[in-house]
Amino acid sequence: MYTNGKVIFLESTVALLVFWALLAHGLALTDTISSPTLVFASLVELLLSGDWVVHMADTMRRVIYGFVLTTIIGTVLGVVMGMSDFWENALQDYITIGLALPSLFAAIFAAMWFGLSDVTPMVAAAAIAFPFLTQNVYEGVKNVNYELMEMSSAFDVSRNRAIRRVIFQSVLPEWFAGARYSFAICWKITTLAELVAASSGIGYMIEFQMHKLSITGVLTWTVLFTMVILFVEYGILQQIEKRVFAWRQSTEIGIMGGA
Repeated sequence: MYTNGKVIFLESTVALLVFWALLAHGLALTDTISSPTLVFASLVELLLSGDWVVHMADTMRRVIYGFVLTTIIGTVLGVVMGMSDFWENALQDYITIGLALPSLFAAIFAAMWFGLSDVTPMVAAAAIAFPFLTQNVYEGVKNVNYELMEMSSAFDVSRNRAIRRVIFQSVLPEWFAGARYSFAICWKITTLAELVAASSGIGYMIEFQMHKLSITGVLTWTVLFTMVILFVEYGILQQIEKRVFAWRQSTEIGIMGGA
């Protein structure tokens, strides 16, 4: 039995492409659902043309803007809520509302307020993403074992060192999980906002292909978008996570060795 996630993902992708090709060509639905060969040919043509670079760069810039704003707001509110009962009671309902806020509402209202600018997708992305990071950080702070802080104080460990090695290390896993999820949300909302109010970007090009009634064009830009997301997820974020939490592996090895 295969348990390797990458192998399972590859097999499922191949199966989906085969099913798609059989359905498209077997039932003559290439005009309706396109086909893997048409999308692949279109993707190669797009990559060779270089037209995608400008749009991808615009989307990436907006995603980063939104993620930075999300990180600042989400981290600060999460820490404040976790450390203060007053702010926990004052903000918890708003965070709950934010978690349930429809993405389209955020994109439409941001477009109405800021028009065609990078501020629109940035605000829309942050409005949807920051509650998830806030909730994660808040729960991480609440779950900190403060008895370890008292123990650190008993052994004359400096306060700064105790905060860094106890509180920071305890909250970091929740923060990183929330940050990765928020980053994915920023991708999604930025693209949605570009569909509503943008003159460039991946979302704008998907909408442009929709107006042309080109399902192949829509799928081409969607596949390109997916490829970039997977590269960022596995090539950057997961590598950062491995480095940040390398101490966990060392600790586990030490414990197993000691046992």
